[in-house]
Amino acid sequence: MKVQVIKDQIKDVMTDAIIIGIYEGVKSLSSALHSIDEQLGGIISEMISNESFKGKEGETLLVHSLGKVPAKKILLLGLGQEENLKEDTIRRLVAKAVKEVEKVKATTVAIMPIGLDRNIAAEMVGQCIMEGAMLALYKFNKYKTTDKSGSELGIKELYILNEDVSANERLEKGIGVGEKLANGTIIARDLVNEPSNVLTPTAMANKAIEIANRHGLEVSILEREDMEKLGMGSFLGVTKGSEEPPKLIAIKYFGNKNNDEIIGLVGKGLTFDSGGISLKPGAGMDEMKNDMGGGASVLGAMDVIGALKPKVNVIGIVGACENMPSGKAYKPGDILTSMDGKTIEVLNTDAEGRLVLIDCITYAIQQGATKLVDLATLTGACIVALGNITTALISNNDDFVKQVEKAAENAGERVWQLPSFPEYKELIKSDIADLKNVGVRGAGTITAGLFLGEFVGERPWVHMDIAGTVMTSSDKGYNVKGATGVAVRTLYHLVKSMEK
Repeated sequence: MKVQVIKDQIKDVMTDAIIIGIYEGVKSLSSALHSIDEQLGGIISEMISNESFKGKEGETLLVHSLGKVPAKKILLLGLGQEENLKEDTIRRLVAKAVKEVEKVKATTVAIMPIGLDRNIAAEMVGQCIMEGAMLALYKFNKYKTTDKSGSELGIKELYILNEDVSANERLEKGIGVGEKLANGTIIARDLVNEPSNVLTPTAMANKAIEIANRHGLEVSILEREDMEKLGMGSFLGVTKGSEEPPKLIAIKYFGNKNNDEIIGLVGKGLTFDSGGISLKPGAGMDEMKNDMGGGASVLGAMDVIGALKPKVNVIGIVGACENMPSGKAYKPGDILTSMDGKTIEVLNTDAEGRLVLIDCITYAIQQGATKLVDLATLTGACIVALGNITTALISNNDDFVKQVEKAAENAGERVWQLPSFPEYKELIKSDIADLKNVGVRGAGTITAGLFLGEFVGERPWVHMDIAGTVMTSSDKGYNVKGATGVAVRTLYHLVKSMEK
């Protein structure tokens, strides 16, 4: 989709559709809207005065121009109360609008820059419009052979109309940032949506190489033999039942070589999780192709970081493998030895993600990470606690978790910190090893997170459990049904905030 800022007047633009935002409670139109309203015979002002259109947030009304203006259709878009307009509101409103005009087969669309009149920075307005449009129009239909849901059509050109040329350069800069943030999110969505017979650990490693090569990043792939030499007994224990070779993916970006601080982004990359010997129920097991969502988000974030080049040092680590049952698979009751020497009693082979992640965390530390964020579709308990709206956070550092919360706010993503009191750690102590891989039935998200925390030392660390937010079962704003690409943009905003 081509996106361009133009200074044309709204009444003169020749497109399939024009999106016009109107605040709730507005009684009179701006001069720009008054001009097009006159040409349309006053229909917009009439709709407002008789309350056929009230401007409530997300409300839409399609008006056919009948040749009175060059544009074929006008979509009135409710912006809600003016004082409530925020950056993420722009993303959601643009998402709603572009999906509405796509339904009427518009391929060229113009939109006014929502939020400039609210003193939202022009760069941010451009960024949010781009994110909202690209993410809302995303489709994953590569395996459809007949019905492609109109993908051959779709919006090809999006024009942002702004007569104030002094802001246009900043709008265009924001569009460029928004495009890169959306592209990274789409990479994560594509990876999660792929079936596991296509997205194997090897395929995931190849995608990482592609991303690294595109941006000139350092990349290395550790094979089983390399992991054996490093003593990654916990990671390798999980992989024993699968015919697919495991891969430990490491991408490095050095944006500030004068600074010793390195943030490590660590992602769980289970390209399929059957539960192993502790086999999952058959119903819903197909969804376990998404168990690499944390790793997908790390790869998507590294793509954004490589494209936008913040002045920060970042290591992205992904543990990619399968958890399968077989005669070679690890079993309940086994003892595994992690890379850092701690021993783990396996009580449930379906609590495998944490076993992969701890060796990835140790490797990230070995590679110089001074702060850590790990991401994983780790626990079903997280969905019970927070549903499919909010990502759970566990941390050992209040200041660092606040940075993550601010980054998530900037991205428009919901996060919530859960407690990490010392009493919870008692629930993962083993009688015969250092730790056990599951605690009691309650507080499953907390104990899983604190299990990971046993391997970070004193370094600032935040765990993000994205089990509930990695997918959506229906279209919600700029998230379309399927993979969401959750946390890609949050991770970038976090990294960017560390420039200071």
